[in-house]
Amino acid sequence: MKLFYVALIVPCMLIGLPAVAQQTPLVPQTQGEVTFVSGGVGEEERDALKSLKSDYNLGLLFSEQGTGEYFSDVNVSIKDSKGKVCLETVSDGPMLYAKLKPGHYSISADFEGRVLHKAANLSGKKWVSVSFSWPKRKED
Repeated sequence: MKLFYVALIVPCMLIGLPAVAQQTPLVPQTQGEVTFVSGGVGEEERDALKSLKSDYNLGLLFSEQGTGEYFSDVNVSIKDSKGKVCLETVSDGPMLYAKLKPGHYSISADFEGRVLHKAANLSGKKWVSVSFSWPKRKED
């Protein structure tokens, strides 16, 4: 009888294993004094990231103009008002949240060699959202 249960349980575990393996937990990281997290690929990951929003004061979003296609693997650099690099990373998805000290920051986002620059003024825990939207790529 035990062998019968084992024969039923093992295949069920093996069938469920790929679903568990595909879930990527959002892991906050720290670089210097900046804590950040990125992701947002798929609805579940976007929801998980949005649930962390209150822990951060800056949100970045990366997309293409006109199509709304979201971008991952965007090189991000955030500098303070003195030009000191506070964060340099590559986004794991179209959304990146960061917790920075209050101040004025310049943000560069590089997607496939196309760099966009924006500024953000952060004050305390007030949420600031900055969207980077690249012009649609020309067809070859």
